[in-house]
Amino acid sequence: MKNEYFCPACSNLINVGNNIVLTAQRFNGDSGIIFLDTKLGSYSKVKSSSLKFENDEVVRIFCPICKKDLLCMPDKNLARLNMKDDSGENLTVLFSVKYGEESTYILQDKTLKEKYGKNANTSINFEMLSGCK
Repeated sequence: MKNEYFCPACSNLINVGNNIVLTAQRFNGDSGIIFLDTKLGSYSKVKSSSLKFENDEVVRIFCPICKKDLLCMPDKNLARLNMKDDSGENLTVLFSVKYGEESTYILQDKTLKEKYGKNANTSINFEMLSGCK
């Protein structure tokens, strides 16, 4: 079994094969579909060819099904997904929405379980973010 990813708002499965399917929107209104690799720590991505991001640009991320903004408030640089890992455990995934930044966090309950990426920061208040809306 591979990791499965779900929208935290509507609980729909949002990965197809090895891709997490999301909608991305720049603050200028340009939007399109992006595909993130389901493998934790992999930062390869594919986006609509018409969608151009600037390095360090913060991008809004939405569920492609219910259209809910997946931003993890109050941290405006992280988005949230739910994940069922290969052992069947339900976890929370927080990932950077700043283009070019590589940071992903796996939370079990309110505790940091794993982190990935060269920009991962452990000084984040994960207990507060575990219930982000």
